[in-house]
Amino acid sequence: MKKELVKGYVVYEGKSQLNGDNIVAIVTLSSKNGKTGNMASMWIMNSDIAPTKASKEGRDESVCGDCKHRAINNGACYVVLHHAPLQVYKSYKNGKYPTITDISLFEGMKMRFGAYGDPSALPIQILNSIKAVVKNNTSYTHQWKQDNEMLKRFSMASVDSIEEQKLAVKNGWRTFRVTNDLSDKLDNEIICPNTTKNIQCIDCGLCSGNSVKAKNILIEIHGAKKNKFIKQKEVTIL
Repeated sequence: MKKELVKGYVVYEGKSQLNGDNIVAIVTLSSKNGKTGNMASMWIMNSDIAPTKASKEGRDESVCGDCKHRAINNGACYVVLHHAPLQVYKSYKNGKYPTITDISLFEGMKMRFGAYGDPSALPIQILNSIKAVVKNNTSYTHQWKQDNEMLKRFSMASVDSIEEQKLAVKNGWRTFRVTNDLSDKLDNEIICPNTTKNIQCIDCGLCSGNSVKAKNILIEIHGAKKNKFIKQKEVTIL
């Protein structure tokens, strides 16, 4: 019988650092994402319930925290849960991903910390150990107001307004700001190189927190729910 190819690994099963619920972090080894390129991807999910159901019932707080883009907040999250996240969850439940403790397996890879889920849900030791061996990473957190000094090293603060951007920068973060109008770019920002030069994340490497000495990143809102972001902005302005 032909041995089935391992496509990913469980790197954490335990309590969420955000609310104490049971979560799992799975690293898949390849990606067909056209924007990011073929990076390894970390999926952080509630381990007791499918991500689609967790989102619908508001039980995604364990991996999304207080993110305003959650479905329960009528938010504009770009992640399509019934595609890759649901498939990864089903594969996890079917025992397709072995659990590993030897993080050296990821040595030299380029990895997305949180293809779904906020990396702040994980113990910082897990993230630190992986960061120590990968060649580069991307990472974004909406929990930047918690002022996690260690997370700042390799994660961008996900911000949704100029006011949030200025506050996060003041508190020592590099930022990744979403906007519906790129003309509002600040002097300490550059537009995402994927937008301006069609460079994939795997070849860019700028979204790696303070481990990279570069300007902050600005990107135009994207995804199927982008109109909800625009409406949120309009309500805020009013």
